[in-house]
Amino acid sequence: MGIRREVLQVVSGWQAVELVLKCLLLGVWQLAQMAVKRLWKGHRRKALKNSHVEVTVDSSIGRHCYIKIMGVKYHYIETGPKTGHKVLVLPDAPETANLWSPNWCYVVKQLADTDHHVITLDLRGTGASEGGSRSDLSPPRAVEELAMLMSALGVSEHNPATVIGFGIGGMLTWYLAHCHGALVRRMVAVGAPHPNLYWQFPPAPFCKGALHFIQWPHFPERWLAESGDGGRCTRARDWLGALHYVRGAAWWRVRTGALVSAPALLVGGEGGAAELVCSAQHAAQPTLRLVGTPQPDDPQLPRVLADFLKLRVAAVENSPEKEPVRAGLVGRMLSRGRELTARLALPAQA
Repeated sequence: MGIRREVLQVVSGWQAVELVLKCLLLGVWQLAQMAVKRLWKGHRRKALKNSHVEVTVDSSIGRHCYIKIMGVKYHYIETGPKTGHKVLVLPDAPETANLWSPNWCYVVKQLADTDHHVITLDLRGTGASEGGSRSDLSPPRAVEELAMLMSALGVSEHNPATVIGFGIGGMLTWYLAHCHGALVRRMVAVGAPHPNLYWQFPPAPFCKGALHFIQWPHFPERWLAESGDGGRCTRARDWLGALHYVRGAAWWRVRTGALVSAPALLVGGEGGAAELVCSAQHAAQPTLRLVGTPQPDDPQLPRVLADFLKLRVAAVENSPEKEPVRAGLVGRMLSRGRELTARLALPAQA
């Protein structure tokens, strides 16, 4: 299956030279800033490292499966009938514990009950999927592997899938929709700005204020592992997959003017309206929604997904974490304002 390489363009020439110099010089400055912050809250880090919490995946949510694509072993969990409409879920990295919160498990079960075959994939270097080098996780290679995986699981131009991505998984969703649009019926990007907005809106929270430093080899993964900001990811190797995905995205751009043709739901957090509006310029049929926190465990997310995927509304209303209804005039005004903001949609770029 060939990738539409004309869609992805590598950063080259003077732009590449400028990027290397910025990574060297600004990386030193970012390292100094992070060092000061670490010294300031060092006691909090020690307390966190002494309080480990083990989280296990509830096997009742689905069947654990393995598949080898282009020589790489992927682990995924499938839920629902195999003959149902395919839904590929690409989680964030490196920490994926909140993907199995009661709220998101409920969404997966509701999809399965409405004749959807949900495939929750471990990205490379996370969970039980095989890792890889920096070049192995570059956008062209990553997208080609995902497209072949979808094809092996029964997705085709005549039977396209819905792709839902969180964070770094959302960044890959954008690449996949651009390069293999015929395989994508609908896409959902939660907390994932368009890859061309890499430097304005970082693809993951741990990247903020450290994008240039992250391009350095070896040091960033050790630094992040010791910082305690990654939950259970306290080893340098736990960060390699996420960092390689982010590092590769710095050197590739989606061709100017290329639009995702499939309907796209873009979900951002409060205060992330600018990120959504800029990302919507890269989709032909965007729908924008704001929630409390763009994570799988956000209580507003089931309703947002149900509206976009046209699932049974009654089922979502019984969600275990339904958002409380505000009463009174002020509450109605706030709800109306959120509704108007959520329904914002931009026309296709000329």
